[in-house]
Amino acid sequence: MKLGQKIDLSHFIKWSGSENISSSQLKNMKDAAIEAVSTDSRTIEPGDFFIPLKGPSFDGHDFICEAVAGGCCGFVIESDKTGIYEAVVEKIGKPAVDKLVILKADDNLVFLENLAGSYLKSFSVVTIGITGSAGKTSTKDFIVNILSKSFDIKYTPKNYNTEIGVSLSALEVNHSTKFFISEMGMRAKGQIRKLAEMIDPAIGVITTVGPSHLEFFNNIEEIALAKAELADFLSLKGGVLFLNGDDEWAAFIAGRTAAKIFLFGKNNRFDFNFQEYDADDFGRYSFTFFEKDRKIADIKLSSSGYQSIYNAGLAASVCTYLGADADLVKKGLELGQTSEGRMNVFKKGDIIIINDCYNASPLSMKCAIETLNLVSGRNRSRSVALLADMFELG
Repeated sequence: MKLGQKIDLSHFIKWSGSENISSSQLKNMKDAAIEAVSTDSRTIEPGDFFIPLKGPSFDGHDFICEAVAGGCCGFVIESDKTGIYEAVVEKIGKPAVDKLVILKADDNLVFLENLAGSYLKSFSVVTIGITGSAGKTSTKDFIVNILSKSFDIKYTPKNYNTEIGVSLSALEVNHSTKFFISEMGMRAKGQIRKLAEMIDPAIGVITTVGPSHLEFFNNIEEIALAKAELADFLSLKGGVLFLNGDDEWAAFIAGRTAAKIFLFGKNNRFDFNFQEYDADDFGRYSFTFFEKDRKIADIKLSSSGYQSIYNAGLAASVCTYLGADADLVKKGLELGQTSEGRMNVFKKGDIIIINDCYNASPLSMKCAIETLNLVSGRNRSRSVALLADMFELG
């Protein structure tokens, strides 16, 4: 993966918190720089710096020789993997190894996180962090659709919301980037805080709190507290937090942060709100978007499901706060597409199909079934919902 901007070797080492164990010749090079990184030896390209990561059933260190054969400019090894270094020397020879940038770190995932965080913070970029039990990716997609019309932005693609995905996405930022929009996933306490510390968001969005990842938590309150780690971080940084005002956990989260809060929901008691809503025969909602009592735009969404109003509305609220005008918001919400497999409704012959099979939680499953009921009732034809498995429920 090509970096948004090349990093000179001294900063690469400093930012990642690693030690340079390259040959003395390379150590003394003043103009050495890293232009691309890779965590996958199978897709390595000439000039990439290889960062071998470990998983439940693999260790990237085992593929360093393959990365070298693919033309990598160097690699990092963990401190307890010195035997790997010796094996590489034995396999490809000392002269070849001496031409490579070789670094040592205690933990290669931390190496990547440190590098990405320091790199991102070296730019004057506004970071928007998005988390929630459902709707993260769609809300991110809507924000991207709006802001990309007027600004140079970078964002986490698909659902790249883990430490690895967020880190690699952050490394694509460059001097022309105005906004970095990051989805933030979590499966354990402390993960949202860790991601927030890395990307340093000025603006946060918590879409909703519900029974997802219960395998790792005792109850929904613990999930709310884990999501609220974003609110806690913004409180320390004087940031801004957008919440779904109709979510039952919104008041709980708002009450524990000093961040500036904006609420989006149904009716004008909220800072941003929607009114006059209705769905077409495919479950695609139209609504009027307001900032308090000031009408901003009439919106007709291309994505289906009642929850799409909240995903789109939170995105519209963030972008309106950032100065996007009504026309930009309207076009971004109406013309932009959300990710495949998330409440895509279409007709195939005489059958209406709902494709919501990318991922599932009780909240998203409930919405999909409600949309199926609406669509089948409106069309009076056979309707089929393709839904994903619900995992991590304990």
